[in-house]
Amino acid sequence: MTNYTPISKLTIGVTVTFLLSMYLCSLQAQEDKRSREELAKSCEQKMKQVAAGIQRWADAGIPPFEIHDFMLAEFLPRTKSGKFREAEKIADRALEMLAKGFPVHEPKDLQKYLRETNETQYIILPVPEAGGLYGTQTAPIDQAIKETVKKLGQAKDPKKRNWGFHLIIPAWKFDPKFTINPNADISRAVRSAFELAIRNDVAVHITVDSHEWSNRPDLWNYADKDKPGYNPSNRNNVEWINWQGTPHPHRYRNWGTPESMAPVICYNSPAVLKEVSRLISQVVAPPIKQGLDRLKIEGKEHLFSGLTVGAEPSLPNYENIDKTRPAIAKLMEKDGSPKARLGYNALTNNGYSKAKPPKDFGEALAKINQDYTTFWSQEFSRAGIPTKKMYTHVAAGAGVVGSPEVEFTNAPIGIAFNDYSRPGWTTYPVGPFRHDFSILYEELKQHGNPHWASSEASPTMGPSARNNGLNMKDYLARHFDYGATLMVFNTGATSKELSDALNQGVWGDQAIKAYREFLGSSED
Repeated sequence: MTNYTPISKLTIGVTVTFLLSMYLCSLQAQEDKRSREELAKSCEQKMKQVAAGIQRWADAGIPPFEIHDFMLAEFLPRTKSGKFREAEKIADRALEMLAKGFPVHEPKDLQKYLRETNETQYIILPVPEAGGLYGTQTAPIDQAIKETVKKLGQAKDPKKRNWGFHLIIPAWKFDPKFTINPNADISRAVRSAFELAIRNDVAVHITVDSHEWSNRPDLWNYADKDKPGYNPSNRNNVEWINWQGTPHPHRYRNWGTPESMAPVICYNSPAVLKEVSRLISQVVAPPIKQGLDRLKIEGKEHLFSGLTVGAEPSLPNYENIDKTRPAIAKLMEKDGSPKARLGYNALTNNGYSKAKPPKDFGEALAKINQDYTTFWSQEFSRAGIPTKKMYTHVAAGAGVVGSPEVEFTNAPIGIAFNDYSRPGWTTYPVGPFRHDFSILYEELKQHGNPHWASSEASPTMGPSARNNGLNMKDYLARHFDYGATLMVFNTGATSKELSDALNQGVWGDQAIKAYREFLGSSED
């Protein structure tokens, strides 16, 4: 879950101020004082109008990148060369575009992306009792599934459309060699999940988390001699803030409440990748493969909706955290954590250095993010999990190239693609995806239109969306009418306010009605 920050808050304000200052400085070089003053006044007025218009677009969730880019590329060079009247025409062009209104795609414009599929389409709903599968009791979730069936009815054709429940596997934290949780039995939980799916004729979906490794200080504790796992060489397994190898002490997130966690993993550390291979081949994949083999024997392979690999990869850049995520910035100040770019360890492993830095830090770090998910997917594939049943999980709203969000995560939407799994994204209808998903559809088209997933979904995101979120029927259509085979709904957050909003979107009366229609359920 990534909180979306209005696009213009950082980029647009800085750009407008810069453009205007450059413009006015350039004007000072002109000999005609009267013309200079008149042009300066006109420029100032029009730049304020452009800035206000761009801000309106950004606040409404419309990326104003086209206007932003040509103002930088065309307006600024002309002011530098003294071609002020030409520059003024460019400002007029920006105002004309803004006056036409938001560039929202009409339904007819999206028809070219419509696709049908012969594969099963799944809606995966959060059944909280699924967490109990790590204990010894399966009765609570069995009852919860039956209660959900009463709400939704039985799918008319489970091989065409079905619903299912969700089991999350915290791979690092529940590794039997290192866990401190006596109930953290991955094998038993997966076995029970498949049994429940078969018994109730509903699908099971599995998500394997690849980032939560707080229980592995033997890999990340490089600094504290008085705590378990201390080893100075562990600095090679966590991310650095410079070429000199200075580790960053924490990873941060805000799912409603800011949190500090164990350091960011160095995604291509040899020691880390060795452990990932062991985790998958010896712990996580075997029970999943056994479940798939059982489904095949019983002729019910359609009851496995798939496996989500990872959860919103990120190589964070904390340089501008004060503006992009002020709540996290305050926590970092409390922790004494440096507000710096991360990724230098992985870059060093990829052959870069202070003397030979990457030409584009964003692209180089994006590839590291992508390679980490690809490695997990490849290892699962080697363990016998079909590639067409695996999906990645990238935060789409934070992945639009050019936005402050992608500058923070270094996880553009394109890193969702690899050769061992299908693409998947978090698809809340916010920010650049508020009005439509054309950005995703175009990205899919560029990659040959594979089937895809919403790896994290809800038609509402945040308290303000409770009463104006997207209609669930339309939300489902945005996915399943355009090649998606899976939607994994989410209601989890670390604040009650956000959780309530997500719950209303996923479990409200309107949503239940849309699910029943999707499944072809009878009304009795």
